[in-house]
Amino acid sequence: MTLDGIIEVAKRAQEGPICLEKDFDLRVLTPKLNEVLKNYDIKFDPKIVVPSDNSLADDVFEAALDLYCYTGTYCITTRRRIIFDESEIKEALKNSPKQVTFGEGKEERAMTHRRIGDQNRPFCFTSGGCSVSEDVYVKLIQSYVQNPLADTASGGFPLNTIFGIKPKVESPTEILASIWNVILVKEGARRANRPNMGFHNILGSALTDAAFMAAARPEFGVRPVDGVLIASMSELKTDNSQLNKAAYFLQCCQNLGGVYVPLIGGFSGGSEGTAVVTLAHHLQGLLVHQVDYSDFAPLHFRYSCSTTRESLWVASIVGQALSGNTRLLTACEAITAAGPCTDMVLNEIAAMSIVGSASGIHINNASAAKSQYLDRNTGMEGRVGCEVGYAAAGMSRDAANDFVNKLLASYESRLEDPPLGLRFQECYDLTSVKPTEKYVKIHDKFIDKLEDWGLNFK
Repeated sequence: MTLDGIIEVAKRAQEGPICLEKDFDLRVLTPKLNEVLKNYDIKFDPKIVVPSDNSLADDVFEAALDLYCYTGTYCITTRRRIIFDESEIKEALKNSPKQVTFGEGKEERAMTHRRIGDQNRPFCFTSGGCSVSEDVYVKLIQSYVQNPLADTASGGFPLNTIFGIKPKVESPTEILASIWNVILVKEGARRANRPNMGFHNILGSALTDAAFMAAARPEFGVRPVDGVLIASMSELKTDNSQLNKAAYFLQCCQNLGGVYVPLIGGFSGGSEGTAVVTLAHHLQGLLVHQVDYSDFAPLHFRYSCSTTRESLWVASIVGQALSGNTRLLTACEAITAAGPCTDMVLNEIAAMSIVGSASGIHINNASAAKSQYLDRNTGMEGRVGCEVGYAAAGMSRDAANDFVNKLLASYESRLEDPPLGLRFQECYDLTSVKPTEKYVKIHDKFIDKLEDWGLNFK
């Protein structure tokens, strides 16, 4: 990341071509996306969730490059397009970070580039996205951090209340919730006996730029070996609040990540269009927000999760396209339909972990219950994601496709009406912060099933 780079982005956001948001969606993005899909003949085969066609992955990359050169990024605040030419994009790709380091001392972990079928294990982010009750917040964070397979953890769980008050955007309660979000996250790491662990996403209670800047301070425990995530808005959009965050954290020398949640069934269209737009979001993150690493979850518009057949295909082909054509550092994230302490949630997480591991990228697990329900995340989901991701390292794409299709067969018919599962307080003993016997049995039975299928956890 460079100071000159963010200044140039700010300039283009003020001086780029004027465009109404509706026109960007319907007259700029949609026609060009349809054009590149036709030109590159990109097709989704529902039976092949993990493709092994290298030319398809290359075509997705070239289509995304073609698309982004034309559309650029739409700045909602200024109603202008931030546009880069192909030489600028390729220069940025050439100079993108080779690795990102989180944590320090014995907890130092480096995220590096992986290749398709890489024998090296994926870097394991562990996180979730549901809001969490104040009284169990520290213990929920502890449940994630104490997982020895986790390379980083996340503070991306919004506090449901702060001192008993519901936080409101652009109010003092948002600032307070964001500050205490960070303080409590660090306390969770201390209680897990991993105080030096890095957090790839240090806070989830902040929405505005002011709250981000107020909370991400060393006084509250944030270090340069932690990270923050800047969201790219669907599809291929930003605003001054996101740009302000990028400008601020560039000066703080913080690890800076990007998060992308493109919608299958939105302006991207179907799976093919969403794959191209998802990859274009990675280009946007690199050039506009100037991130060091990324996390993406292709969200199905109908089911509000990223573990459908279509979503998994998008994650796989985008991962392969990035792995084979760039050195960008990215992870695919499981946003599950089912909630904790169910067999379905573990099947969904395993599907995404295998997809990421076999497709040459990293993994992030998991946001359970569509990230829509209070206290519906636990450290067990992150543990399963790591275990399966490690075991799948080196797996061929054909073998991964067989595994994922088996997993889909176990839960695909339930996506319309998934089990909500249990709250954290019902899944973990709140004194020992260990999973309940019920959840352990569900976990062990699931691992036994995958071992019977041929996955080696030893």
